[in-house]
Amino acid sequence: LAANDRYDAAAEAYAMAIARAEGADNWVLYVSRGRALDAAGHWDEALAALRQAVALAPNEPVALDTLGRAQIERGVNLAKATALIERAHELRPNDPEITDSLGWAYFLQGDVDRALPLLELAAKAAPGSSEINEHLGDAYWHVGRRFEARYAWQAASVYADAEQSARLQRKISHGPGTAMAAD
Repeated sequence: LAANDRYDAAAEAYAMAIARAEGADNWVLYVSRGRALDAAGHWDEALAALRQAVALAPNEPVALDTLGRAQIERGVNLAKATALIERAHELRPNDPEITDSLGWAYFLQGDVDRALPLLELAAKAAPGSSEINEHLGDAYWHVGRRFEARYAWQAASVYADAEQSARLQRKISHGPGTAMAAD
C-alpha cells in the first residue's frame, strides 16, 4: 500500500498488524506505521508511533534514525532529534542512510563543516541514492563548490522519480534557490 502511495491505508494495515501481535510489541511495525502516517500527513500520530518504536527498541539504529530524521525535517526538537541520529550513527557507523541523516541534520542546523564529510561518506557508500546525492549537492552548493554540486545532483537524477528529477534539473540549471522556491 505504501509503495503505491496509499499511505492512510498502509497506516491502518500496520495498526491492525500491531493489534494482532497480541502484546508482542514490535518496533518495526511502529516505525512502518509512523512512516506511513507521516507520508499521509498525520504528523502527530506519526510522531507518537515513532516515539513508541524508540521506547520499545531504544538501541535500534533504524528506530532512532527514523524518529530523529522526521523531526529534523520539520525543524522541531532539533537538539534531541540530532542526539537520536548521533546515537544511531554510533550504533551503526557504516550505514549510509544513517550517515546521511546525521550529515543532513548538521547541514540543516548550519554546521556545514561537520555535515560535508558525512554526506561525502554516505554518497561514496551509496552512490545510487538519489536522496543522499541531492543532499551532498546542496551542501557543495552552500560552500561554493558549484561544479561538484551539479555533479552530485546529476548523480541523484539517475535514479530519481519524475518529481525528484524535475526538481534536480532545476537545481542543475539554476541552483537550489530556484528549485526550492518552486517546490
